[in-house]
Amino acid sequence: MKHRALLLLSMLIFCGNLNAQSPEIDGLQQQIKNNLFRKPDSAKAYLFQLLKYSELRHDTAVAKTYSNLGITYNQLAVYDSSEYYFKKGIALANGYPITQAQLYSNLAINYRTMAEYTKSLQALKEAMKRYKGLGDLNGEGLVYGEMASNYSYMAEKEKAITYLKKAIEIFKETEDPRLYILQQKLGNVYFNNGNFQFAIDIYEQALPEFKKQKGAPYYLTLLAYGESLVETGREKEGEARLLEAKEGLKEINNLEYMHVAMGKLGKIYAETNRPELAEKALRESFNYLLEVHSTRFLPIAATYLKFLNDNNALNTSQEVISKVKEATANYKHRMNSQDELQFLLQARETYTRTGNFETALRLFTRIDFLKDSINEAVDDVKIKQLEEMYQNEIQRERNKVLSQNNAILKEYNREQKNLTLLSLIFAVLLLILSLLLYKYHRKKLNLQKEALVQLEKSNLILQENQQLEQELRAEKENSLGNKERELVAMSLEVADIQNQIRDLLEISTKSDIAPEVATQIENILNQRNYWKHFKTKFVEVHPEFGYNLAEMFPGLSENDIAFCSLLKLQLTNKEIASLLGISHQSVISKKYRIKKKMDLQDNDESFEQLMRDL
Repeated sequence: MKHRALLLLSMLIFCGNLNAQSPEIDGLQQQIKNNLFRKPDSAKAYLFQLLKYSELRHDTAVAKTYSNLGITYNQLAVYDSSEYYFKKGIALANGYPITQAQLYSNLAINYRTMAEYTKSLQALKEAMKRYKGLGDLNGEGLVYGEMASNYSYMAEKEKAITYLKKAIEIFKETEDPRLYILQQKLGNVYFNNGNFQFAIDIYEQALPEFKKQKGAPYYLTLLAYGESLVETGREKEGEARLLEAKEGLKEINNLEYMHVAMGKLGKIYAETNRPELAEKALRESFNYLLEVHSTRFLPIAATYLKFLNDNNALNTSQEVISKVKEATANYKHRMNSQDELQFLLQARETYTRTGNFETALRLFTRIDFLKDSINEAVDDVKIKQLEEMYQNEIQRERNKVLSQNNAILKEYNREQKNLTLLSLIFAVLLLILSLLLYKYHRKKLNLQKEALVQLEKSNLILQENQQLEQELRAEKENSLGNKERELVAMSLEVADIQNQIRDLLEISTKSDIAPEVATQIENILNQRNYWKHFKTKFVEVHPEFGYNLAEMFPGLSENDIAFCSLLKLQLTNKEIASLLGISHQSVISKKYRIKKKMDLQDNDESFEQLMRDL
């Protein structure tokens, strides 16, 4: 039995202080904030009081009040009312896309709680449309996370992981501190697919963050964490975590999930030979979840039914089956394939033990379909056993009729021959059908195995390609770094040579060197055409620098760009002065003129940062 918890994890809390106009409004908003996830009944009363001030408040503030009412009713398992208030908030927030997007997200969560997955996805599409229109990346990330949750509950693992990866990439890019919420959702995917150890590792990362507030997200995560511990053989640790979750959920008045936790504890009690505790916990959990029309009643029902069958309480087992039939017949409850399969397997066991072989046999049609939907094989041996038991029951009834009414023996024998022929035809047809089904499932299994092998090969190739790309990227970065260091060294070397030439020139003026030679040396120095000598190597290292700078600041001359290239190399003012054969003050003046052209005013820090970033 798999847990479908944590639906309220990402419910958006609308308790903001938007345009509060009176102490009464401020006081009500504070009470709502304090009670929304701890005491939903109290929060609901405060919210209705706040609605009395609607004419004094902005439409978006009133819409958020409706949203909080939707959240409150969701916690109280009154899903129709929750849907009503979310939709009312959406209508009121027309023209305010961010508020509508948040309301659509909450509506989607409520639909998911009701197992209305198609409606939930449609609501999320509406939310995504508005976040994209606003350019709100974090909003898009949240929606992707909710889509992943939907697909996880729909047993579409690949889609769930795909959308979670999208969400995580966005939150990493934006450095959103809520990244751990998405990691927790990834844990839920592993949990719902039976990868409990992976789920445990991820839950242990998220729990410390949730524990800081000890609200619904913490206790719901703890619920899944405790069950994962039990599934991996750590029963005592798991039981302790489930008890903590149960008491915490009771404290915040989340009675639906409190009873879910109680049902999971009942399963542990049953498996550890504590029948009285098990019966009490499972009975209370089942009856409450059924009463409030919770979609989580069926896994508990399956566990409860197994306990009753194991303890030969068959009358109570039949009562449980009847209640489930009634609940599902009027569409108050919806079932997923896995939960329904587990329940029907126990119901079949009840019918078999009570001698109702015909009903047990009919259940195999549905069980066969469900098993096929989750890629499991049909137990042909048990089918044949039940067929034999059912046929024996029919034969016993026939013999009884024969003994009571010998007068119609002749007519009966004639009918028996026909029936035997029909039975033979039926048996042959059933055998042929069984063989065809066996071949079909065998072929499908082989295809799945082949697909798995191909997938593993593809993943291996992908990993190898990724490693190669990383190595090439590192090699490229290292090469560019070496070239830049080489360019800087060359620049400094040229500057040093120029300084030496100037020193020689200064000495020559004091000696008898021919004036013509001194003049030629000075002319060479005064040319200062540094950019012509270094442009080629500089462009190798920073090919886009000059182009980007000219695009951003068209007023810069080629000499300005050449000067900026020296700044890009992070040369000091002294080094640049030596290299260009100008004074230190001239370098400062040159920087000032360029910054003025760039309209950066007199901000050296932003100017130098810009040079580094280009």
